[in-house]
Amino acid sequence: MELTRNGKVVVVTSLFRMIFGGYLIGNDLYRLNDANSALEVLLIYGVIGLFAALFIVSKRHGRFGLLGLIGWDVLFIGAQFVFTFLSVTKLTDPGLHDPVANWLNLVLMFSFSLVTLIFSLRAYREINLSTRVHSKISD
Repeated sequence: MELTRNGKVVVVTSLFRMIFGGYLIGNDLYRLNDANSALEVLLIYGVIGLFAALFIVSKRHGRFGLLGLIGWDVLFIGAQFVFTFLSVTKLTDPGLHDPVANWLNLVLMFSFSLVTLIFSLRAYREINLSTRVHSKISD
């Protein structure tokens, strides 16, 4: 399977997300001294890596990798939005992970998620269109 332009953007964005996830893990472990948060971040970005690898490697199941990335990003954006809203309105104490204090991390998280979501949807649409064309040709 050869990746389209949208598929390549999904892969490159996922790679940069993995690097950013490593930064967040190191930040949680060494600057904030929060091992539990570092493990959660490892789980989050590990799942992203798993879905991206499934998309890249599997010719047959690449669609499931894209669906996983789309679903994961929708959940991630929603959870991050709720956490940011609750933190900014002072309904909860964010502790060391205050989005106002860590605004650059927040912007990068939202940006990576939105770019991945947009291009995953485009790549998924391309896969569906090519599947329909191949099925019509074989009929």
